[in-house]
Amino acid sequence: MNYSVRKKNKIVKYIVIHYTGMKTLKLAYRKLSDIGSNVSAHYLISRKGIILNLLCPKYKAWHAGKSKWRNEININDYSIGIELENKGHNFGYTNYSNKQYESLKKLIFFLKRNFSISDRNIIFHSDIAPNRKKDPGEKFFIKKIGISRFDYKKKGKNNYTINKMLNLYGFHKSYIKQYKKFCIMSVKRSLNYSKINPSQSKKFYYDFYNLLFN
Repeated sequence: MNYSVRKKNKIVKYIVIHYTGMKTLKLAYRKLSDIGSNVSAHYLISRKGIILNLLCPKYKAWHAGKSKWRNEININDYSIGIELENKGHNFGYTNYSNKQYESLKKLIFFLKRNFSISDRNIIFHSDIAPNRKKDPGEKFFIKKIGISRFDYKKKGKNNYTINKMLNLYGFHKSYIKQYKKFCIMSVKRSLNYSKINPSQSKKFYYDFYNLLFN
């Protein structure tokens, strides 16, 4: 199992949701447990809803890779990684099972309570590495686990630019500058669009705005 010791000034504040992106649960488990794979996660949830605790959250797992979120880099330092069994976009991406949602909801409730993690800090792999990752993807419905990630209040007229909303969403400023189209596609996955592309239609603008503001 790959892991590192968390530095004392690196406090757990995020939960990062992934999919395994492998053909079988057995292959995913092997990879996440193999010291030669250079990856690991704290939890793995099977399609049957079985929760496997692979690593104690007090240790740093290697699940996020090169990543940025808001003003922070190396999100492994601050996060707990949860992998959901799913073949992913390369091997036959499917809907997540109801049992997975049920188990994920229970696990996140437990982690939120024990680590004082807010809903806004439950994030996706595609958020922290939009140029590299697609998971958990457009078929993951976060409302099924009772999480509301955004609670911004409307202020005056609706005069927000796409860039401003990408910033409010949480993307690191360097990603918005270098990988704007990938950030837009990541947002579309969060909105559960069936067609994922970098276009900025009026519909996308209003869907994005309504995602952020209540």
